[in-house]
Amino acid sequence: MPRRTDLPAPARTRPRAAAPLVLLALVVAVFVALWAASHLTVAGQQADAGAFRTLAPLHDVGRDVAGALRRGLPVACAVVATVLGVVALVRRAWRDLIAAVLVAVGTAGAAIGLREVLVRPDLGGYGYAHQTFPSGHVAVVGGLCVAIWLLWPWPYSRAVAGWAGLAVTAVAALASVVTYAHRPSDVVGSLLVATAAAVAVAWALDVPSGPADARPGAQPDAQPDPQPGDRPAPNGA
Repeated sequence: MPRRTDLPAPARTRPRAAAPLVLLALVVAVFVALWAASHLTVAGQQADAGAFRTLAPLHDVGRDVAGALRRGLPVACAVVATVLGVVALVRRAWRDLIAAVLVAVGTAGAAIGLREVLVRPDLGGYGYAHQTFPSGHVAVVGGLCVAIWLLWPWPYSRAVAGWAGLAVTAVAALASVVTYAHRPSDVVGSLLVATAAAVAVAWALDVPSGPADARPGAQPDAQPDPQPGDRPAPNGA
């Protein structure tokens, strides 16, 4: 009798999806376009300066609260990320831990490096003259929030952690603008840097771990034991 060909095939490595790379290229393109429009054009510099005037009432009313948030959020996020990092060590979630460190350090490092490379020519004295794009402060908070999301040990509630991290990063961005520490374009640029770092690291290391990966000793690709009726007939039968 011929051999049966409907037996489970050996586990194969899944091909990497190209969608994250397309998203990464899109984020980088938006970042470059934002910098060029907001820094190299008169209209862009006017818009950044105009945003400060629009937010002036918030500055007058809530600058103390915004200042406290601006100082406290990086520390709070660093504490949470450190605790979850220790939990990841105990769980031996090595890839998630490495990815979290790469995103946190990479986001802050990229933002600081870009501030040294990019320029903002004086096109008419719109706002302060210093080049502060992107915001290093917001990049730190954004990178740490992504790290927390990667390290989150409860896979089924990771989406909640992600949305919470996005909200915290948005608050940090608003606080930086309300206190006049950064232009709106600066904080948006930092959000794009954090997004690019998250997409690149998540794609490269295939993180975060899914529910099956979170169970010690789990074998996501394991096939159920064959039943007697599924065994191939002996040769010559």
